[in-house]
Amino acid sequence: MWGKLSDIVGRRPILLSSATAILVGTMLVGFSFSFLWTVGVMFFEGLLNGKLGVAKTYLYEICPPKFHSFAFSVVGLPSSVAQFVGPSLGGFLACPATRFQTFDKPVFKQFPYLLPCAVAACAQFCILIGGCFLLGESLEKSPKDEYIDLTEVSSRDAPEDKDKRPRQEESTCSLLRDRLVLIPCALYALLALVTICNNQMLPLLLVSDSQHGGYNFDAAEISIVSTTHAIYSAVTHVTITPYIASKFTYKTVFLSGVVLYAVGIILLPSMVNITGAVRSQQLLQTANSSDLTLNFTAAPGQFSTSPLGTESYIQPTTEMNATVTGQCRLAGDRRKTSQHKASDLPARVWGPLLLVLTVMEQGSTQSYLAVIVMVGNAGVQSNRGTVNGIAQTLAALSRLVGPAVSANLFAWTTDNGLPWPLDHHLSFYLVAVLCILVAVLCASLPASSNLPRADSLTVSEEGDRREEPMLEGTLYPLMDK
Repeated sequence: MWGKLSDIVGRRPILLSSATAILVGTMLVGFSFSFLWTVGVMFFEGLLNGKLGVAKTYLYEICPPKFHSFAFSVVGLPSSVAQFVGPSLGGFLACPATRFQTFDKPVFKQFPYLLPCAVAACAQFCILIGGCFLLGESLEKSPKDEYIDLTEVSSRDAPEDKDKRPRQEESTCSLLRDRLVLIPCALYALLALVTICNNQMLPLLLVSDSQHGGYNFDAAEISIVSTTHAIYSAVTHVTITPYIASKFTYKTVFLSGVVLYAVGIILLPSMVNITGAVRSQQLLQTANSSDLTLNFTAAPGQFSTSPLGTESYIQPTTEMNATVTGQCRLAGDRRKTSQHKASDLPARVWGPLLLVLTVMEQGSTQSYLAVIVMVGNAGVQSNRGTVNGIAQTLAALSRLVGPAVSANLFAWTTDNGLPWPLDHHLSFYLVAVLCILVAVLCASLPASSNLPRADSLTVSEEGDRREEPMLEGTLYPLMDK
């Protein structure tokens, strides 16, 4: 919807309206008083936010073709940094009434997540103001690329120029019937499905025991993995990935990235056999001052505390009917865990594991870069917003289905008691097979998908429509690729 609308009213209004929706939605989340309120606000914020596909369209149109690889690679740097800084800052600012004397106010006691949402909204407000003054419109931007004629045009061929006419506006259904549009959009959606499935199964694998291919990781050790991902992603977005994209075609970059990702997916469930298992041990840990829980109040007599050895537990004496007051408090509960400390894990575990995950991150980064540019190449300026909107919608559907399917499949494979490869390896092998299918689909794309599509059509006397970049001896932009 938003991509189609951007082809009509322009990119700038959609980007500014989406920024406004994020600003309002973020503040409303800060004033959440129930789970349903939060879900409803997030739903309408997503419904009114059409910036992802339109922003890719905007960036594609304002950059010359030879800079697309660098532009779409560098634009991922802020996202990588935000994935590392955002959760840390949000967790630090959450529940300020119990942590900072300055914010010991009734409003912050009632809405413990108002402060981090307000800080995020202020940042979004600055972005909105900057966009109002600095953001131009790219829809009416005329191409500035220089073209060279690869064939000698004789006087006999000159009359064919009168057959050229501007490309007519195409509907969404007609775009879906165009294989040069459908295949890149499908590649983007399938790549999103592959990555979201892996992102869902990887933590489940790491927290499992060695019999199910895991290392008994705890939250701290998984955070080390996530931090390593974020750091490498930030580095490769401005160094390795744009360099690779400048030396090879986008189709080659995508294929090589998918192959790297598939190799990592195949190795992941067998890494414990390569590095050796980590024996679990019972460790008694005490929650530190950063542990936060919600403060519940209940009617007197509904709960009773009974001793159990050296620990205590809450035993409900009647039906639990607790209500959330919104107040956060620090908890010093003691709990047993069966994980190692991160410092206790040997280098033989961290080295190979992080190496495989780094290879997968590199494959994912360059695959996304290549497919985003190929999606932009599939459209022309009059329908490029719609094409990016189609790709974004298909990817959203993949991210909707992927977590539920992959998590349930992994849970079933760990409990089915079947031998290899039907044990915990199966879910990862199926994702690897999906990677192979994605590579085969990409191989069916013509070489013209590496180049921007022409904005005009050549129509013969019989009325046949032929794409100019598909013809031998037509006009191609002067590009590095």
